[in-house]
Amino acid sequence: MISRLLSLILLVLPVFMKAQEKAEEDPFRLIREVIEVQVEKPKVTAPPPAPEPETKGKKGKKKQEEPVIEEPPQEETGTMPAPVSELMKRADSWTKTKSKKFAKTNVTNSGSTISCVAVFIYKPKELNPICDVEGEISMDIIIECKEGKYRYTIKNIRHSSRNPNVNGGDVYNPIPECGTIPLNDLAWKQIKGDALRDAGILAQDLKARMSLPGEEKKDEW
Repeated sequence: MISRLLSLILLVLPVFMKAQEKAEEDPFRLIREVIEVQVEKPKVTAPPPAPEPETKGKKGKKKQEEPVIEEPPQEETGTMPAPVSELMKRADSWTKTKSKKFAKTNVTNSGSTISCVAVFIYKPKELNPICDVEGEISMDIIIECKEGKYRYTIKNIRHSSRNPNVNGGDVYNPIPECGTIPLNDLAWKQIKGDALRDAGILAQDLKARMSLPGEEKKDEW
């Protein structure tokens, strides 16, 4: 009997794990956008024309030619797709820039991807709220860079109360993590709306910084 039970668990476990992985990337439980970025091409000055060789007549005398009016060298201008290094520089600068609206923690940088956790302080708008929901709204943000574009993903948007018995958890869930008794339906809807609004603030803050040139690192001794 025990061996059959173990065999059943081993058969069901991989299916459960795959279901969990799919849930993490559920498109209805995250905010994602791809943004193209162009930068100015490096200024390249065209070289001046080479001097023409002197021509002499039959008797070896220089022929008098009309003076040639030389045009000044022109600079090549235009735009090109932003390099991955430039986009990563901008994303790294954003993670290090402090915000008055939210905090950034657990910053990781690996190759062409930067991620962190954004934390918003949550306070209910009511003066005397029925539910003790004051706490934090946290969310993961991942920035992936490719040549000429980057993609940001905001997911795992969660509510955590200072009272552990009133944690809302994942805001995409219809029922809060703590249940509907300590956290009623009206309060839960308010938390979900505020959390998604915070996610929009986070996205706009990132896009504003990613539209600016990256900061050059100073070589300090």
